[in-house]
Order: sequence, then C-alpha cells, then structure tokens
Amino acid sequence: MSPLDFYPASPKEALAKQYVGKSIRDVPTPAAVLDVSAARRNCNRMLQACEQLDLGWRAHVKTHKTVELTRLQVGDDAKRPANLVASTLAEAEFLVPLLQEYRSQGRRVNIMYGLPFPKNALSRFAAIAKALGEGGVSILLDDPAQLPIASQIKELSGVAPHAYIKVDMGGRRAGIPVDSAQFATVTEAALDAHSQGSIILSGMYSHAGHSYGGDSRAAAIKMMGAELSALLDGADRVRSKAAEKGTANPPSLTLSAGASPTALSVQNLVSGKHGDDDVTPELQTEVDSLNALLKTIRDRKHGVEIHAGVYPTLDLQQLAAHSIKATHLSWGDVAFTLLAEVHSIYPGRGADGTDEGLVGAGCIALGRETCKAYKGMAIPTPWGREGVELPTCDVEDYTGWMVGWVSQEHGILQWRSGSKTQVAEADKKLEVGQKLRLWPNHACITGSHFGWYFVVDEDKGDEIVDIWVRTRGW
Repeated sequence: MSPLDFYPASPKEALAKQYVGKSIRDVPTPAAVLDVSAARRNCNRMLQACEQLDLGWRAHVKTHKTVELTRLQVGDDAKRPANLVASTLAEAEFLVPLLQEYRSQGRRVNIMYGLPFPKNALSRFAAIAKALGEGGVSILLDDPAQLPIASQIKELSGVAPHAYIKVDMGGRRAGIPVDSAQFATVTEAALDAHSQGSIILSGMYSHAGHSYGGDSRAAAIKMMGAELSALLDGADRVRSKAAEKGTANPPSLTLSAGASPTALSVQNLVSGKHGDDDVTPELQTEVDSLNALLKTIRDRKHGVEIHAGVYPTLDLQQLAAHSIKATHLSWGDVAFTLLAEVHSIYPGRGADGTDEGLVGAGCIALGRETCKAYKGMAIPTPWGREGVELPTCDVEDYTGWMVGWVSQEHGILQWRSGSKTQVAEADKKLEVGQKLRLWPNHACITGSHFGWYFVVDEDKGDEIVDIWVRTRGW
C-alpha cells in the first residue's frame, strides 16, 4: 500500500459538485482561494524569460502541491522538458501520473527530490524512478555517506538517478561550501559512483533562501550572480577532480540556481529591452555583470537552469523583496489569498484608541511567518470592502488593517499607520460577519493546512470555477 493511501487527497469530484459555480462568499471559512488568472500570468512570465534568455527551467511544486498549477508552471510546449522539484516524496508520487502523461506525449520529464537524499526515501523513490524510466529522477547530495544509499536506487529500479551536489552559498541550510573539505570528499565519492554507473553526476544545485532579505532589483540580480558564481566554482572543481583521478568526465554539468527572488530577477535581463522600463545605473551594472557571468558559464560548456516555487502564487514576502519591476510584482499579482470572517469588533482597544477586530484565521490557517516590510501576519485585500482600492504603495508604506498577531484560531486585526497617510473612511470600516480575503506573508506555509483551493478567475468575479486538490503528507 502506498503512503499516499494514508494521506488521501480531498475528493475533487465531490468538492466540484458542491462548490463550482457558487460564490466564494458562500464557502466555509477559513478557506484557501487562488486566482487562476494571476497564477497563469506569473507562470507565463517566468517561462517567457527563460525562453528569451535560453535558460533551463525547473519548477518547484512545494508551494501549491497541485497537478493543475504544475501544468501552468511547465507550460504546454512539448519541446520544453517538464523538470520539477518536490520537497516531499508525497508530492513526487502525486505527480507521477502527470509526468507519465507528458512522457507518453514524447516530452522529457524529470523530478528531483529536493532534500539531500535520505535512507528512508529509498524504496519509494526507487518506485518513482521505475515508473518514470531512464532520466526521470534526480537527487541531491551533500554528504559522502549518501552515495551508498543513492547507489541502491538503480539496484531497485534499474534507473540511475541524475545527481546534483547541493551547494551552500551563504544560506547555511542544506548544502556544502565549494571550498570545504566535505565538498572535495563528496565530489570524489560522486565521481566514483558516476564511473560505476550507479548515478549520473549532472550538476550543482543551490537555493539562496537568504535572498528574501533583499530589497531591490539590483540586490536580487546580485544574489543570483553569487549563486551562479558559487555553482561555477563547484563545477570547475568537479572537472578538475575528474581529471586528477583520470576518470571519465561527467556529462555537461548543469548549474541549477534559484529561490523565488533570484529566479524572478532574471526577468530584469529582458524587461528593459522594449523601452518599457526605467533602468537605474546600479541595476544596469548588475544586469551587465550577470549577462557576462552567463556567457562565461556557457563558454566553459556548463548549462544553466533556474528553479523557484512560490513565484506562481506570490505573497507579501515576495512583494517586500522587490526583485522585479512593480508592474510584474504587485499586490494584484498575488494569486493566493485566505478567506476569513470577521467575528468581533473591539472599539478603542488598540494602540492610541484605535479599534481592533477578531478574524477567524489564526496561526493554524495563516502560519507565523513574518515579513520584513511590516509587523503583521497578513493584510486584507480590497475584496468585499466597498470604496477600498488596491494599494499603490509598497508593503513597507502600507496604511490600513493588518492581522497584527495570531493565536491558534484567532487573528487580531489592528490598524497600521504607514507612510501612506491618506486613506478613505471606507478603509477603516469593519463589520461583524464581513468576509475578508487576506494576503499572506508566506504562501507555502499558509497553504499547508488546506486540502484544496477554491479557484476563481478575476474575469468572473467571485464565481468558483474549479477546485484544485493539494496532496498531503510526506
């Protein structure tokens, strides 16, 4: 029995029968709502940028965990490989039928398990490899003890996994610095396994999670450059070690870089080409530097692949990173919102005699993820609030209601006074029974307790047009 049987997905057909065609105003709260139009725009922009820049693309599915949004992430061009990253085995197993569908159409597919490979994943991952066939799976390595485990994948499935050395270029999460003794040890072990045919050493992989601390387009591009520079250094060290050992060189190495801020930043390399963008001297310097680095990588016969996960839905953390121009990274581009109801109003209870409110979404629904741009957990959208307009300021300057703090099921609405001081009276109005859609700080965490998304389309207002079921478990 598959572990997926113990974490059954929500019944899409029954949910669709119950809710499709109705209004999101009529669903139980809290609820996860996804605007397919915004998600499609975000996905298409990334695919178009990678196409124009001749970059490989690998879509991370950890944020949404759905088949439907995976389709948008990889697009419908059968000539483009459908390369994915999954943060759990359950995500990978859930998407096997989709990848088999693509493979039957002649499309190349590959799914990577996004953690350094553990022993407990062996039997399940081998089953995925067997289901997808040659070239279908990839793993990450950052410890020599993982190589004997990884070698068993081929023994169990008949398929040698592609392997990437996980590089730590400053985030101090998973991975190893390329100038460390451990990197040299992992490289040697990986080359030996590659020579024996138990793995295919394919490249270097990094995740610049600390890029979320950036605050400009130039900073995001600079961080992408730092990622690729570290990966290039690592790839050159692998080649040097292969020559030293006299072993067969691995095939052309792929440098796989990205977190959503750095992955989004590559759009800056194409955004100014059509006269639609103001480029500062600082930004132009970083654009030129990254273009030069990409040329160097290609001159050394390495490939470049970009990966990211939260960019299709976006969230307030991404808005606060300012990694691309505001016309493509704005409040209106955040596709995922949380629907919640106002339960209570507390006149004068807040700071300086301001009102507070109680909304039925606490840390179980929203998470406790912070955003560096403001001290709160979520911000209400204008939806359902007559006379309230979409903000035109940055998150840092926002004035209005926010979920200031949370307990398990309670979210406390508080008034935030940012530098945007002119607000309409409608902005301040709250009523018991009112439903709000909240922009979350971090879409990955906020979505994690929901079994499905109520899918809407901005062109069709509040109508539920589909149900997208999320996979569950690990």
